[in-house]
Amino acid sequence: MVKIGITGGIGSGKTTIATLLKDRGYPVYIADSEASVLINTHPSIRKALTDQFGSSLYDKGVLNKKKLSDIIFKDKNALSLVNHIVHPVVMEDFIAWSQQQRTNLVFFESAILFEANLAAHFDVIICIYASLQTRIERVRKRDGISPEKVMERIKNQWSDEKKCQQSDFIIYTDRDLDINRQTTEIVKRIESKYFRSPESI
Repeated sequence: MVKIGITGGIGSGKTTIATLLKDRGYPVYIADSEASVLINTHPSIRKALTDQFGSSLYDKGVLNKKKLSDIIFKDKNALSLVNHIVHPVVMEDFIAWSQQQRTNLVFFESAILFEANLAAHFDVIICIYASLQTRIERVRKRDGISPEKVMERIKNQWSDEKKCQQSDFIIYTDRDLDINRQTTEIVKRIESKYFRSPESI
């Protein structure tokens, strides 16, 4: 089984590519969504977070996201600590999930794959790339926020250029590009590399 990481900055088009892969029958693990579940349900995460930030971080068993956001905003070291607590559990969950799949390829989508030092867990990494103008417009429309607010979020992540430099493949998602063709070609190249028939060797 080949484990493939999908990354890219906010508004780059990761969700579109993940949906495209799912529609083709490939399993895709959405790290952000799964982390949100694990933060509320996994005992080791809950204990570590409450030990660090106090029991009031959870309200009736549910994480108080605003309180955690306020803590992180005031203390930059807190974000690193939260990531150190959450990301190893997410990777454990992903590995267990992968073992339940019945496909040659499994995908893991995360905007902060490199920032969280998760790259070593994957055989292949695909960077999803769009121009800065396209990303700002997408997020502005999606979240109903100003371009300035979008830029604040973008600046909190690695640049797409930096992510793509460290990736094996790039999918360009600006409006006039054929993402179906790009995705098909990349998947074929990965399958060809890892699952060549004896006759082709």
